[in-house]
Amino acid sequence: MSPHPDDHYNETSTPGAEVSFDDAVKTAALQIKPNRILYTSVLLALLQPFQSGWSTSQLNLSDYNNTDECNARPVVEGTCTLFSGHSKLEWTFAVNAWIFGAMVGSLLCGHFSDMMGRKKLLFFNCFFMIGGAVIQASVSNIWPFAVGRAVAGIASGAATGTIGAYVNELSPPHLRSHLGLGLQISTTIGILVPAICFFFADSGDGWRYMAGFPIVLAGIYMLLSPSLAVESPAW
Repeated sequence: MSPHPDDHYNETSTPGAEVSFDDAVKTAALQIKPNRILYTSVLLALLQPFQSGWSTSQLNLSDYNNTDECNARPVVEGTCTLFSGHSKLEWTFAVNAWIFGAMVGSLLCGHFSDMMGRKKLLFFNCFFMIGGAVIQASVSNIWPFAVGRAVAGIASGAATGTIGAYVNELSPPHLRSHLGLGLQISTTIGILVPAICFFFADSGDGWRYMAGFPIVLAGIYMLLSPSLAVESPAW
């Protein structure tokens, strides 16, 4: 009984809902045979979160920002190899500009992916990948480099905010969890690979090649996606 009886209402009890999975629906879903275009669409899309992981660890070499070496005057040749003599403030801006850009990209990508379509957004996102990489690889001052990091961050945020939905909408129900793992795997591998590359790009202009590598990722996507990727059926 209600703690406050009211003559205007009748108390009723609602039976619990029966939730059961239709075996016929499950069987029908398993009969869906994905073709090659599904896998090529997903693999090409996963090039972009690889760029996100790459940008995350791109500056994680101690030679780039050893505090004692960068504060020394004069800076010893071969030390503080990325924009020799930069200050702690300048380095903080350069590193965190990517985070700011990623925030902007992730906030805006939903609107534009609904307006343009997932595939087209990912295609145009390649221009941000290329722009950010070109700026970072070509400049000789840390402040323009920070701008390049911000542009690259926009690409990273847009990619990670769009690809989860894109892969989910392309995939048949029984493959969604498997293919959806690709987003995290691609990002994680993108974080790992620069750490390996530091063994070969730790001096001279090696950092410029590291900064410019996303151009390759964007170029592959722009070259192959028109023929090997499809638009999301949900758009």
